[in-house]
Amino acid sequence: MYKFTFSIILLSFINLMFAQELSESEISRTRSIQENLISNPEKAYAEALEISNSKNELFRFYGKYYVANFFYNKSEFIQSKKLLIALIESIEKSKMDKSSKVYQDLLGMCVNKLFYIHKNLGEYDMALFYLDKYKTSVPNNHFNEQYGSIKVAMGDYVNGIALLKRELKTSHHLKLGVGEKKVMNKKLFADKYNIIGEAYQKYYIQTKKIVLLDSANHYFNVAATMMLQDNFQPEYTKALLSMREAKSAALAGNYEKSLSLYRKRKKYPIIQDNIRTEQLFDLGMADCFHHLKQVDSALFYCNKYVESYQITKVSKENLLMTYNIMTQCYNEKNDTKNAYRYAQKSLELIQSIEGIKSKSLNFLHNYDLNIIKEESKNIIASKNYFKISLFGILILFAVVIYSFYYYYKNQKEKHYRFLKIIQNLKESKTSEISIQQIDKTEPQPKQTLDEELIEKFALGLKKLEQKETFLDPNFKLAFVAKKLNTNTAYLSQYFNQVMQKTFSEYTQELRIHYVLQKLKDAPYFRKYTLQAIAEEVGYKDANTLVRVFKKQTGLSPNYYIEKLENTN
Repeated sequence: MYKFTFSIILLSFINLMFAQELSESEISRTRSIQENLISNPEKAYAEALEISNSKNELFRFYGKYYVANFFYNKSEFIQSKKLLIALIESIEKSKMDKSSKVYQDLLGMCVNKLFYIHKNLGEYDMALFYLDKYKTSVPNNHFNEQYGSIKVAMGDYVNGIALLKRELKTSHHLKLGVGEKKVMNKKLFADKYNIIGEAYQKYYIQTKKIVLLDSANHYFNVAATMMLQDNFQPEYTKALLSMREAKSAALAGNYEKSLSLYRKRKKYPIIQDNIRTEQLFDLGMADCFHHLKQVDSALFYCNKYVESYQITKVSKENLLMTYNIMTQCYNEKNDTKNAYRYAQKSLELIQSIEGIKSKSLNFLHNYDLNIIKEESKNIIASKNYFKISLFGILILFAVVIYSFYYYYKNQKEKHYRFLKIIQNLKESKTSEISIQQIDKTEPQPKQTLDEELIEKFALGLKKLEQKETFLDPNFKLAFVAKKLNTNTAYLSQYFNQVMQKTFSEYTQELRIHYVLQKLKDAPYFRKYTLQAIAEEVGYKDANTLVRVFKKQTGLSPNYYIEKLENTN
């Protein structure tokens, strides 16, 4: 996201295989370019241009890759993208062994860079397109961090953060290659920590749990400490830490503290060398001044952000936030012309963002789009006749009242379901109780099975339940029939005629009853991810667990867990 991009460090993954293709002097030179892209980008660009004309094909590819990196760091994304696409085509047409680590690493680096170009532009559909297109050409775990980032951007914070953490744990520290410095390896991991920290900040916006901001600041400090221990760009590292902690303070509502942290930018003039970092300082200060009712100062930094956005075109969500602040500020100054102007710009930008959302990418960041849309419409409506405005307000009021009523009714029903489940769990002595149909009294149809066979099946199933065999992923009709020394036809008939349910329904009830009981009795189990809980009860994925859980209880697992936590 900032000056030191993750993909620059990816070259660190090429060690012995790399050395078989390039001479030591060539490897040392690429390492030098890699470092200079951070400390002396113009020199790195000149060197990269030179080796991009090398007779050695692989050396030439890396030269072209670093040229594209140079333009990426300058926020010239169109040029960078053009060079990367051309480079990928050349790599694919080359005679390199497609199964070799060198080929897969080089291709993965290029795709990774394209991913971040589109992600920075808010074009998540295109970012996902490149990951999907090359997922068979690159090792399956190569893009875990990218998929985690996309999940976070789409609002799936639990799974997104879990994926980012898993990638952090599985990325091993490398033996240093020829010409490689230890700090460049550590920079790779510092970037990962910062990405997780930013994910926690986004998660906080959704949940408002202050502990998430504590987690975010923890990861930011770990990353900064790693860099400062090696004296790596200390001034810039401290500036970024102040900026990230300032955002956490603002999210927590402490705008005075946030502003004091943003004002530390004066101590670090080095940030002027990176336009995107300056943008984030400008936007953060504009947000603080807006909430502190210092309208003119807020507008000053908003205008700075809008001016620099014309150069970078990075983050439509941040631009929307800027337009919204300007709309509110001009409205407070009674400048209806400019308030109307930026309200219109907000609506146009929302339409652009929603165009991407329509391609199945739902991303809501610092400001809820629906709230901004309503605020913008209200500003625009103020220029119309009073009756029209009043009519609109009445409709909005009615919608709000109905929404509150529906929400209250829905919450009340869910709470009743929760209490009913807890009561049933307390009363139940075995796991045979159906979660949805506890009071079921429908008459059973005439049974055609022998009473002795029915008793045999009942006792057999009872033993399997006591052993919790139903937690086995292989717990299927044929599996159970074999355990009971019968065939699937008789067993299926038993479930349909005697138990009045299908085998699938029987299994679902047992598993969900187990989950409900264990979540109630074992607080540590509530800390598990939905994926982990699903696997424990025999399901392959979390989606299946959620679907079955809702079917059986009428509640989501997350709601049930949250109510248990609050009850305790």
